[in-house]
Amino acid sequence: MKQVFLLRIFAVVLLVTICVDTVSAQTRRGRAPDAGGSLVQFPTRYYDIHTDLTEIEAREAAVRMTKMAEEYHARTAEFSGQIDERLGFFLFRREQDYRAAGGIPGTAGVFDGRRLMAVAGEKLDARTWHVVQHEGFHQFAHSVIRGDMPIWVNEGLAEYFGEAIFTGDSFVSGAIPNWRLKRVKEAITEGRFKTIEQMMTLTHPQWNAEMNINNYDQAWTMVQFLAHADGGKYQKPFGRFMTQLNQGRPWTTAWRDSFGSAEGFEKLWRAWWMSLEENPTDDLYARAAVETLTSFLARSTAQKQTFASFDEFITSAADGTLQASQEDWLPPSLIQETLVDVEARRKRDDVFTLAPAGPNTKQPMVVLQRADGRRVVGRFVLRAGRVQSIKVDTTTRPLAAPK
Repeated sequence: MKQVFLLRIFAVVLLVTICVDTVSAQTRRGRAPDAGGSLVQFPTRYYDIHTDLTEIEAREAAVRMTKMAEEYHARTAEFSGQIDERLGFFLFRREQDYRAAGGIPGTAGVFDGRRLMAVAGEKLDARTWHVVQHEGFHQFAHSVIRGDMPIWVNEGLAEYFGEAIFTGDSFVSGAIPNWRLKRVKEAITEGRFKTIEQMMTLTHPQWNAEMNINNYDQAWTMVQFLAHADGGKYQKPFGRFMTQLNQGRPWTTAWRDSFGSAEGFEKLWRAWWMSLEENPTDDLYARAAVETLTSFLARSTAQKQTFASFDEFITSAADGTLQASQEDWLPPSLIQETLVDVEARRKRDDVFTLAPAGPNTKQPMVVLQRADGRRVVGRFVLRAGRVQSIKVDTTTRPLAAPK
């Protein structure tokens, strides 16, 4: 998968680096510092995970956290370092155990300077992972990004990654939920946001004292603008700004050298957000759906499972009969969530098909023909019975006919 972020187009191939089926064999019983309950602790490539969730939920956490860390690194490679030791992550079922371990009352997750902690509640859901992806970035930044990062950058990037969509083998970043776009436009129109200069000079203690949802929204909109506005023209200046911070330059100097005045930035930022129409990133949500379907199709194909049609494929997905090796396991909940999106898109006259393998393609492909004429095509490569890579392209060109 290729996505634009900051300085360059990163070609990201995310590899599962742990055998999630061996979680039980590798675990050892332990207790989190100051925690209220017994946790299972097991190592992954980047994290030491401590949790009291079920085994299948622990496996999901292992897969997601590995790919999450690689997403952080891939998107910030120009100004960040490597994770050189496993980071602590504590995932609790019950809020009282989370709070007993040091979790802040009224929150669902926190990075306390040493550990990433979150509470799952009755089941893992999108809210859980938004919190983990947000707070996880703070932990990543604390560990590998040097320099004096302004609070709006730290929180804005954390929210940017919080909105990223997990697809099994990667993440799709840059999505703008419609409900959040509406809230942002209302805040701009009603004057609930700070001026850009006020936001830039906001200190960490001031941020914590306010704990205002408008500040989180505004920081996110600033990073989203710098990463994606006007065809990505601000990515290089943003990367230059972050690199100068990494080199120890004062952020005020780095900003002036990269962007000029705060007033000029504010006009461009405000105009861009107010110009966005409903569903401005529907292409990213479509990409995420196709990428997820392709990830599951790749695994079933590796197990010699075949399908006569797309309907047969999603019926197998709905029934829980899609096959995958233990090494390439993905959480069943992920495909179930995607099937909801598939059904919604079909009602909008989008058409999903499977293009069979043929002379021009070694493997079957997931094809989404959108009502607006664009086509989203998901391809995969296998090596030695494992998923090597997933690639999704959007085009208006017809698929090559089998010869």
